[in-house]
Amino acid sequence: MRIHDISAPLRPDLPHWPTDQGFVRHLTSDLSKGDDATVSVLEMSAHAGSHIDAPSHFISDAGGIETLPLDVLTGVAVVADLTHVDGPITADDLEGVPPGIERLIAKTRNSGWSKTGTEFRRDYVALDESAAQWCIEYGVRLVGIDYLSIEPFDGGELGYPTHRTLLEDEIVVIEGLDLEGIEPGPYFLVALPILIPEADGAPARVLLLEAPGPDT
Repeated sequence: MRIHDISAPLRPDLPHWPTDQGFVRHLTSDLSKGDDATVSVLEMSAHAGSHIDAPSHFISDAGGIETLPLDVLTGVAVVADLTHVDGPITADDLEGVPPGIERLIAKTRNSGWSKTGTEFRRDYVALDESAAQWCIEYGVRLVGIDYLSIEPFDGGELGYPTHRTLLEDEIVVIEGLDLEGIEPGPYFLVALPILIPEADGAPARVLLLEAPGPDT
């Protein structure tokens, strides 16, 4: 079985949301300096790098990261090729996605973002509200994107309709993936957020498992 790690490596110069805390690692003790052990303190937004949103991120009195169902976070997922889309992904753009998919991972021109450049990009590709409604209509339970937000940058001016639509319907949102080199098609997804009770989101290590072919 081939394992693809689609997580963005956390590092100090990794792009992050403009108003969020980026990743910082402080050493409180260091073997190379004669200390008994090397120990780090980590500072970061819950939405830095590859992460999963909890319903409470945008829905008042909704559940934290611990309420997300493990049976949704693991299972068959389809990586959809949306690299041809220049603007927000609409419902029309998703019409080519086969029906019956419970876990949808959108591969866009964003892929490779964690390896190229250190500046946040506002022109990233994301889902608009119609695409979020499409996910509800077709029974999607989890949707992932290859940049730091599932919603276009100007979503705040509209009240964050993509996030609210998805989270109100209990659709799990994974953000900050890196799908560079990943071929479209089905995989087995493993996406496990750090268990931080009541958190509005949490970093995650996200894997795609590819079953061996008949000649392997």
